[in-house]
Amino acid sequence: MTSHDKGTGAGFTVCPGCGQEFPYRSNKKACSVRCRNKVNRTTQNGTDSLTKRRQLIHRNDTAMVLAERLYSLPPCERLGYIKELVERAREGDTWLREVLSNHRLIKPNPILDRRLFHRHSTAYCTISQAAQNYCKRFWKANVWEVVHNKVPEPPTGEV
Repeated sequence: MTSHDKGTGAGFTVCPGCGQEFPYRSNKKACSVRCRNKVNRTTQNGTDSLTKRRQLIHRNDTAMVLAERLYSLPPCERLGYIKELVERAREGDTWLREVLSNHRLIKPNPILDRRLFHRHSTAYCTISQAAQNYCKRFWKANVWEVVHNKVPEPPTGEV
């Protein structure tokens, strides 16, 4: 990645932020503070971030496990299972709240995101879609509003 200047023998390297060459120093990875911040911000928040990738994989795995449990239950017990999950999320289970209200799991692309569906089939709902359908039916609100306690419980007490 470094190249040597022909006349002086001084090393140069390419800035990962802007692509410009700058004099090489072992403790300097970018040509300016702006480029250094740009490179660091991209790695921390982007798809290249190992932490973000792990969280995404963990979230999707959790969603798949919950969907597997949902569809392994007899149909007459599935509504109660979804009710339990929504109540746990409302009580403060932040990870479950993230899984149930995640936009990518509520509205996955049926072609590109087949892996998010139970048995990779769009005939099944994702766990987030099931929670969304439950909340729309009984709470008359989106799952995000319900699990974040933004709407009061239904007046009849039916949940």
